[in-house]
Amino acid sequence: MHIRYPNASTLLVIALLSIGLTGCGGGGGSAAGIPIPADPTVASQDDLESLFDQISLQLSSAKVGSDLAVALQDKRSIVGGELAKRASAAIRTRLSEIERIDDQLPLDALERELGGLSATKRWDVGVHAEISAELSDELSTTRRVIKERENRLSSTSEREILERINLLSNLSALSGTGSVRQARYAQQRDEILHNVSKEAEEAILAEDYEKAQNLLGIVQEVNPQDEGTRRAKCEVDGKVIVKRFNDALETGRISQTIEMLTEFSETDCFSDIKDGLATEAAPMAEAFGMLGQESVAEGDLSGAYRRYQDAAIFSKLLLDREASLPGVQTFLDRLDEKYETAAAAEEYAVAWGYLNAMTEFGPTTPQIRQKLRQMRDEISRRAVRGLTAYPFEDPKAAATKVGDAVSSKVVQHIFRTIPSDVRIVEREQLERILEECNRRGTCNALDTADFIVQGSILDAKVETTEKSSSETRRVLTGHEAVTNPEHTRWAQLAEKERKKTPEPSRTVMRDVTEDVTIQVTNVRKVGIISVSYRIIEASSGRVLFTDSIQTKQEFQDDGRQGIQLGDFRQETDFVELPPDIEILSGSGGLADNISEAIGIKLVDFLKDPEDQYSLDATRFVGEGDFIGAARMAAYSIVLREIKSKEIGTLRDDLKGYAMESPPL
Repeated sequence: MHIRYPNASTLLVIALLSIGLTGCGGGGGSAAGIPIPADPTVASQDDLESLFDQISLQLSSAKVGSDLAVALQDKRSIVGGELAKRASAAIRTRLSEIERIDDQLPLDALERELGGLSATKRWDVGVHAEISAELSDELSTTRRVIKERENRLSSTSEREILERINLLSNLSALSGTGSVRQARYAQQRDEILHNVSKEAEEAILAEDYEKAQNLLGIVQEVNPQDEGTRRAKCEVDGKVIVKRFNDALETGRISQTIEMLTEFSETDCFSDIKDGLATEAAPMAEAFGMLGQESVAEGDLSGAYRRYQDAAIFSKLLLDREASLPGVQTFLDRLDEKYETAAAAEEYAVAWGYLNAMTEFGPTTPQIRQKLRQMRDEISRRAVRGLTAYPFEDPKAAATKVGDAVSSKVVQHIFRTIPSDVRIVEREQLERILEECNRRGTCNALDTADFIVQGSILDAKVETTEKSSSETRRVLTGHEAVTNPEHTRWAQLAEKERKKTPEPSRTVMRDVTEDVTIQVTNVRKVGIISVSYRIIEASSGRVLFTDSIQTKQEFQDDGRQGIQLGDFRQETDFVELPPDIEILSGSGGLADNISEAIGIKLVDFLKDPEDQYSLDATRFVGEGDFIGAARMAAYSIVLREIKSKEIGTLRDDLKGYAMESPPL
């Protein structure tokens, strides 16, 4: 620790003071003490340390127990306490700037700080004890964690290379930079890495590339910035991908081969090995193109689509050019025929998929753009589902009918909140459509509703209660004349004094107050509406969602009886409450409130149908229904585009579903 020694002038002052103290025999006198700053927290560190040394020197020569000794001890406690607090704060600041490992401070930093606490102890024992205990607790925790890691290391198998390396790295960091313990852990870790790297080199020489890939992956994870390891692993990755690629081709797993290549193209190593793969890419792309042509000749358009895609991927990723696809025009002509058939059968999603596949391998002509727009419009009309609501049924005995208002406001809320998700079919319009359907025997599904909202008003009433009571108040009812006390006192004066004093008024006016009892009538109205409601699938009559809800609204007011007593007059205060019909169905009334609550729940059920469409598409694929899958995928795409949502792979999925669809 650096100790600041007093300079010569300071020593001279102290010597003179000491002589003075000796002459006084240790009494109070002149050395009542060295003056200390009124606010030690603003004093400089050097001034406080110098002052602490001066006080300590005087205290050493003062008589124990004397007034001077007590005064000096108090001053030294103030100065020393401030110095110790500053030292503790500096320690905490330094430790806060050190990165923790698994929430622990490194061992060397804690040991270093604990070893430097002697000055703090000299300045203030209490502060020293506090910071020492704090550091000791941290030290004990770090040592415990190190012991736990050491136990895990000893129980970890030699085959678990990455786990052992990670444990040694962790132990090295917990030990702290420059310590013997840290150096030992680092050396053990480096030895393992050296052995792993050497084993990887041997695996490469033995052409065991998959083993080398795993070993180099361990080294790269531990040292991600090692460029040499990265290049070596990229080279090995390339050899592994070529081997797996060739194996997949030999066994006929072409789709797996393409997926493997596509995934690998997204890695950092692809550019390093691309040239090596490119030598085999040209004949492979040509072979895939020929396979596509053969599939077209065999009438297997789905197989042709996949092989042409494979050829295009090979050419794009490895050759940086467009693929040469023999027979692709015949393929496009067949797709156009498929499109016409699907459109005529009103399978617009499948038709849309065919058009998208055509644009993948051929030009997007104005005619194709027009067809794409037409198909999209047809799909959009079907993707947005129709909804109507019948009037909610009122109780037969209900005095106020609110069912029609509730159902209408529910529909308004739904359309106002999710206009892109539902298409409202007015009830009157639906009834006319159904009449026409019955007359013709056929019905256009687009003109009808997909969902029907039905409900029943279980209760719609206003309960009124009236409670009478009274209140008594003391009120001013008038005024009266009474004898003036001042005049009475004046009359009692001697005649001589009365002549000197003006005569006060004989009487004064006084307020007259009386208790008045007023009849009070409290009227309370509680409006209640209870509704059960449901969503029904129009095509099947199946109940998709059902719920019930109740809401209340309370009003109350007091009326007071009119009364007059003397000068006091209380006007009649009539009860003012809204009428029952306004409570139930007025603006902001119960019908509005419960309609809003029902609308919120139905919106939660009906919103974002595109998510369900995507799930249904996957389900249909599992069931082998590719037409249904295409329909659901197309609906999801259209709604996501309307809402500017991510489409992901849905468009590619749609093309695949269309190509897998059976003949129409």
